[in-house]
Amino acid sequence: MKLSQVHVILVGDDSRGIVSSIVADWERAFPQIDLVCVADGEELTRWNSTLLPADHVALGMVSSEVPNIDEAFAGVAHMPLLQDTQWILLTDRDEHSDLATLTSAGHLAAVMRAPCTLGLFLGQAYQVMVAYFLQEGLSRESIIELIGPAPKRAVQGPLLQGLGADEYDMVRELLEGVEEVIGRRPRIRIPAGVDLTRQNTSIAAVHLVLDGQVSLRRETDRGELLLHHATSGLLIGLVSLTRNEKAFFTATTTTSAQVVRLTNEQLRMVIDEKPSVAGTLAVLAIQSLTRRLIRAEDLHMENAVLAEDLEEERAHLAETLEDLKNTRAELVERTRFAMLGELSAGIAHELNNPVTALVRAAEHLGEDLDALLETAPAMAAAHTAMRRARTQAVRSTAQERELVRQIYEVVGDRALARRLVQAGVEDPAEARKLTKRRGKELPAVELGARAGSSLRSVLSASERVIELTASLKGYARPDSEDLKAVDVREGLDDVLRLTNHRLRGIEVERYYEDVPAVLAHPAKLQQVWTNLLVNAAEAIDDEREDAAARGEMPARGEGEPLIHVAVEAGDGAVTVTITDNGPGIPDSVLERIYEPHFTTKAGRVRYGLGMGMAISRSIVEDVGGSITVDSTPGRTRMIVALPAYSAPIATSATPTPAE
Repeated sequence: MKLSQVHVILVGDDSRGIVSSIVADWERAFPQIDLVCVADGEELTRWNSTLLPADHVALGMVSSEVPNIDEAFAGVAHMPLLQDTQWILLTDRDEHSDLATLTSAGHLAAVMRAPCTLGLFLGQAYQVMVAYFLQEGLSRESIIELIGPAPKRAVQGPLLQGLGADEYDMVRELLEGVEEVIGRRPRIRIPAGVDLTRQNTSIAAVHLVLDGQVSLRRETDRGELLLHHATSGLLIGLVSLTRNEKAFFTATTTTSAQVVRLTNEQLRMVIDEKPSVAGTLAVLAIQSLTRRLIRAEDLHMENAVLAEDLEEERAHLAETLEDLKNTRAELVERTRFAMLGELSAGIAHELNNPVTALVRAAEHLGEDLDALLETAPAMAAAHTAMRRARTQAVRSTAQERELVRQIYEVVGDRALARRLVQAGVEDPAEARKLTKRRGKELPAVELGARAGSSLRSVLSASERVIELTASLKGYARPDSEDLKAVDVREGLDDVLRLTNHRLRGIEVERYYEDVPAVLAHPAKLQQVWTNLLVNAAEAIDDEREDAAARGEMPARGEGEPLIHVAVEAGDGAVTVTITDNGPGIPDSVLERIYEPHFTTKAGRVRYGLGMGMAISRSIVEDVGGSITVDSTPGRTRMIVALPAYSAPIATSATPTPAE
């Protein structure tokens, strides 16, 4: 670094003579250092633009002749060569409110009254420049070689000598000063565990610790606290003694220690006779208190960090507790489902035998009636009506109305036409024939039709019960069984049969491809399909009720309620997609449907039935699958992907849409 690259800047317009006075003093004290004067912030900016990268601004000075220093220095933050420059304010004003910029940036070195005391000004300016060059990496010798020594009249030196000295050296210096005045002091050897002072008791003397260690402890409502050990210092009891207060700490030797005991009167006499001892005593006190203060701040920060750590641990424990609660709830839910399975197995077993007997009895009754009626030629029409009623397809209301109209055209009596249609007569010629002999044959035909219809109802209801008991077996398989190859289509059909009462008024479409089996627990998959289908149905039902109450259209518009169940294969997986045209799931709800215990039933949108969705995802993920949800108003898709296990399982036909 060259002296020609070192600059000092002075900002002020000299409107009150401050700048000219400073320039005169500067040129006498530092003629070798370039002093540049600018009037305001704009000139400062222009001058900064002329600086080269190798230049250094070792000191900045600004006078109170600048109307608003904050405004003048607003651009300094964007001047790289001024970022390390410290500034001295030279002011003739009693108050300033325009130093926020320099203060917050840490660039305000000193505030001095103008006109300045020359020695103080020169000492302050020289010290600021020395600090700048030390920060730039120069040694003190190099600094003196560059800018010269401090002017003779400059105020120099530390505020108090010895603050940087070794504490044991300061103790020896204090002891030497004391012994010069009052003679050699006895050294006292104290074993570990002795109290030099006791909390809340009067102090008669201070102790100089020549060797050994002392701890400072304090009793609190929550027990004893060790506050200082290595930071207790070598001067014990000075503050309390000089202030005539009781001891704040209990000071206890933690090792064997050599001490010198000095009373207040002895210290007073030494200071009166040798005033320099007061400075040494002050240095020792400041060193000791500074060390304790730093330790106290460290403890405060450690406590703050510990508090944060404890709060994090508390939050972690709270999460763990919540997880345990959720796990317990899930176990209870699964146990309840397992109990349902066991109960279902019992119900299925108990129902199966009597229902099978009922079916056989109904079949035998039908055969016996056939045989009986064949022996009576006069009952041929009734026999025909009975057989027809047992096999005739169910007619819709529109079809039945059309048949009544056709028969009415033949018989001319609407009530009679309705009786004939209800008896199963569809041919107008047969209707005409029965009308001619209605006094004899029509009652028999009606009785035969009723008997056939009753037999058909008994057989149909019995078959329905058999189907339901077979479906219950899917739920009854214990979870402890090994994983099995499962055809998801069979499980879906079982669930659709069992949940049919929940799907009333909703059209259910099924689309099944030939798909491989999946490796899973059949009962657990049944639970997944049940949850998803019931959720979809309840969402549709709730929206229908809410929309009707508000007099609004549902999200699907004028379309009929619909649930579409698709089973497809691809990419090594079997995908089950359950789509409904209900209200959709709001984004705020969608993010939480897998949370245990989360349900929106009270809000009428019932996705995430308590543990239902959480358990469903757990079941699917346990076998390597996944559940994803895609939802918009009027359309929600629950997509379950399960790893394929074997070659496709053929089906006789793809199921057709069913209600």
